[in-house]
Amino acid sequence: MFIISGCSPISELYRSPSSADSSQIDYSVIYYIHADSDYLYHDTVGKPVSGNNQVLESAILVAKTAQNGEVIIYHQLPERKFLGLFPRNKSQMYHFKNGKLVSRLAYRHSDRHEAFLETETRLFNEYRTHFRNEHHRNYFLFYGHEIPEDQSGQYHRTLPNIAVHSKSFAAGIQKFLKPDDKRFNLVVLSSCNNGSPEMVKSLMPLSDVLLASPQNLHLSHIDSNNLRLMDINPEIPSVQLAHSMADQTYRRLETEIHTTITLTVYNLEVLKEYKSELQDVNNRNNIRNQEQFLSDNIDCSTFSFFVDKELYNGIRTWYKPSRFGRKLNESKPEHSGWGCKP
Repeated sequence: MFIISGCSPISELYRSPSSADSSQIDYSVIYYIHADSDYLYHDTVGKPVSGNNQVLESAILVAKTAQNGEVIIYHQLPERKFLGLFPRNKSQMYHFKNGKLVSRLAYRHSDRHEAFLETETRLFNEYRTHFRNEHHRNYFLFYGHEIPEDQSGQYHRTLPNIAVHSKSFAAGIQKFLKPDDKRFNLVVLSSCNNGSPEMVKSLMPLSDVLLASPQNLHLSHIDSNNLRLMDINPEIPSVQLAHSMADQTYRRLETEIHTTITLTVYNLEVLKEYKSELQDVNNRNNIRNQEQFLSDNIDCSTFSFFVDKELYNGIRTWYKPSRFGRKLNESKPEHSGWGCKP
C-alpha cells in the first residue's frame, strides 16, 4: 500500500461534506509559504523556529476568520525520497471557505523541471470555489527568501531545476487568474529586496497594488492579520488594506529589531503612468551592477541616476534606519521606497 500511494503526487487528507457548497464568495486569498530552504531563526524569546511554521499558523488563523471568502494556503516543503527510493508527498495545500476547512492535500512536484507554481495552479483550478460574486477580489501573499531578478542560482533546495526569478514569478501567479479575474487587487511579497524597479515592472500588468520591502526584511514576516478588514469593510480599497498591513508590521518590527526597517506600498495604477522612467532606472542599475545580484539592496536614491521625482508618486514608505553598524553614519532620515543593487 505504501508503494502504491507513493505513485500518486497528490494525497487527499481531508474533504468536508460541505465542499460542494454552492454559496458565493466575495474574495480569494492565496498564501504561498516557501520552506524548501534554510529558514531556521530564533524568535524574541530565543525559541528556534523553522520551516516558516509561524507563518503557516498565522495564515490558518486568517483563514478561520475569513467569513465571506476562500483562503488557499500552500506550504511548500523539501521533497526528499524515503530511503532514497520512494517519493513522498510532503508539501501541503489547505482550502478554507467561509472560515471552514473544506479540503487538505499533501502533494509533490512530479515534474522536477516544471515552471514555477505549475503544480500549485493546477491544484487551485481543481479545488477553487467556482461560485463568485460579481465584484470578486483576488489577493496573493508570498512568504520566502528574495526572489532574484534573474536565474542566478537555485531557489528550492530540493527542486533546483525549477527556475524562480521575477519573470517566472509573475508568469506563475498569472496562472491563478481566470479570464474573468483579469488581475490581483493586491500582491504581498514578504521577502527581502523585492521592492525594486524590476519587480514592480514585472507585476504592473497583474496587480493593482504591491506591498514589499525594498531592502532586507530579516526574516521578519509581513503581518496579514488585517485581511479581516475585508469582512468588516467589504468596500475597502486595496491601497488602504495594504497600508493597514504595512503599518501593523512596522509597529511590531519597531519593538523587536534594531536593524533597518523598510516597507513600501506601491500603487501600480499610479506608477504605470511612469513606466518609461521606471524602465530607465532599472536599466541603469543593471548595467552598473552585473555582478551584484546576490547583494542586499540599498536605497535607489543613493545613485545619481535616480533623479525621476515622478517615481515618488503612488508610493508610501515605512522606514527606520539601523541603530547600529559600520554604516550608521551614512544612514538617511528618509527612504525613497525603492531598492537597487549596490
